[in-house]
Amino acid sequence: MSDALWAQAKGLVDEATRLLGTSFSDIVPPEAQRHLLIAQRELLLALAAMIEHHTQQQPEESTESPSRGRRRSRSGTERSRRPSRVELE
Repeated sequence: MSDALWAQAKGLVDEATRLLGTSFSDIVPPEAQRHLLIAQRELLLALAAMIEHHTQQQPEESTESPSRGRRRSRSGTERSRRPSRVELE
């Protein structure tokens, strides 16, 4: 894609975004706006939870041989691999 064509496509998208942004309340009913804002908040909360989950430090590997694998404890002393429920408002 040439630079000139890319610039035209970018300009078209920018203009459409600007037009839609200024007339959003005219196009979308208030009830739908509220629904979209709630859905956006839930999406951002889910994204934050995923990022937090993937950036937590993993427990250090034990000195067991790799062929035996890791045993899981039923007593609950190890961190559960099952995700916990997150309550939303």
